[in-house]
Amino acid sequence: MSLALFSLMPMGGVGEIGSNMTLVRTHTQDIIIDCGLLFPYENFFNINYLIPDFSALDIDKLAGIVITHGHEDHIGALTHFIEKFPEITIYATEFTQDLIKRKTEERNILPKFETYHHQSKISFDSVQIEPVRVTHSIPDTFGLFISDKKKEWGTFFVSDFKFDLEAKHETPFDIQKLKSLMSHCQKNSFFIDSTNALVKGKTPSENDLIPDLENIIAKPTNRLFITLFASNIHRLAIICKIAKRNGRKIVLMGRSVEHYLRVGLNHSLFDGIEEGDLWNPTQVKNESGRMLIIVSGCQGDFLSAFRRLSYGEDATFKLTKDDCIVMSSKVIPGNEKQISRILNKISESDAEIITAYDAHIHASGHPAQEDLKALLNAAMPDVYFPIHGESFFLKRHAQWLGLEFPKLETGIIYNWTEIQFLEKGKWKKQTHTPLEPILIHGKGLKIERTQISQRRKMACQGTVLISLDPAKRKVKVTTLGLPLEAKDLLEKLQDLILNKFQNDLKSRQEDYVCDQLKIMTRQFYQHELGYKPVTEVHLFN
Repeated sequence: MSLALFSLMPMGGVGEIGSNMTLVRTHTQDIIIDCGLLFPYENFFNINYLIPDFSALDIDKLAGIVITHGHEDHIGALTHFIEKFPEITIYATEFTQDLIKRKTEERNILPKFETYHHQSKISFDSVQIEPVRVTHSIPDTFGLFISDKKKEWGTFFVSDFKFDLEAKHETPFDIQKLKSLMSHCQKNSFFIDSTNALVKGKTPSENDLIPDLENIIAKPTNRLFITLFASNIHRLAIICKIAKRNGRKIVLMGRSVEHYLRVGLNHSLFDGIEEGDLWNPTQVKNESGRMLIIVSGCQGDFLSAFRRLSYGEDATFKLTKDDCIVMSSKVIPGNEKQISRILNKISESDAEIITAYDAHIHASGHPAQEDLKALLNAAMPDVYFPIHGESFFLKRHAQWLGLEFPKLETGIIYNWTEIQFLEKGKWKKQTHTPLEPILIHGKGLKIERTQISQRRKMACQGTVLISLDPAKRKVKVTTLGLPLEAKDLLEKLQDLILNKFQNDLKSRQEDYVCDQLKIMTRQFYQHELGYKPVTEVHLFN
């Protein structure tokens, strides 16, 4: 078998939405593409997020990390990565660097940045990476064209994009550069976004939203609240420009909206908008004039400004029947229930609600089927691997390709599946033992899955804490999470504990005493309540 020229292996983001991280491996070096977080979609009991497991990486081989764009699922785990590999060079655009700096400054981390742009060539020992501009819902998004020095294989890796060749507010997809790069390679492979691969038709351009946004913002309603993904700088710029033209004060409500908007201002992405055009909620408190309030948290996260507003918990704004709420976003799968509750709360305030079902006010940042077809008709690879999506989407993406392009060789991969590109135009797949993502909680700390399991038991079954002083024949029982009427059982339980200790356990080892009292207590509650609470016993000497 021929030797591998280089290989690609997803360490996160393939088979799931989030936690994007891909390892490019050569004989002598390892290169990372992106380092994102995954927001928990299971009941992990209030953990912050999940990150890829870096333990398989060899610090002596790490040559750098290339960031494709500034979304959280691509940069959110970088602080953890830099803490583990502090000397790593991070290749990113200036705009994306500013988004990363917000995270690193909070943790007093000084990253080593190397700036790239659309004409850059990032060279490593055995491979070269060239960025290809693509359209997405955040500025400065790039696909990466990876090739070996002899140009036997070229790989176009693009996890997030829209195939928009005529974008006016975003940068168009640079299809000509991609075709040129492919023409220099004997064989080419694609690793392509699957997020909207089940969606028929074509993904709209941001420009298509302007007429409906114009009509809504021009409404006579005084207070207009609009929520969207704060990272969508292009749409924020459109909304602010329309608001200013219609005589509305632009109010920023929530940290993420303010952060992204100000980074966009620093990079001259807001035509006609200046710092003086922006207000914070305290500056307009008790005002009733025409305002456009841009609200963070379109997915209804528990601590978000949008949830606080909808639940009537905001100190500045209380919704009334004279207000209008505009949801310029889609619901991420898994968030349907919390968004439904928010819509119910807003409805109870009698405020008007406009969603993407009512008006053309949201466009995805990912390619639908006609976009994928147009890309392949313009630039056809030799082999194609669906990435960036849940397992169901990856498989359906591959099935659709089989129907539309039956001669195209297609492979399905998941996290920890390595695709090795070999000499003489061959490739092979090797599956590695998967490493579970790391759970991050509190101040960026790792928390083990065993502890989450313990939390789950405590949450579902309640907790009983027993403190026993054998010398004084005193026992105190505290319960957490049990029915209030269970307090009536405490005196009976305390008597049982004292009797059990005095009659059976007085001369036994401490560990044995604790275990026996724990068993007795759990059996007691099983008989009385129908389930066994988590129980801990402490002896005082």
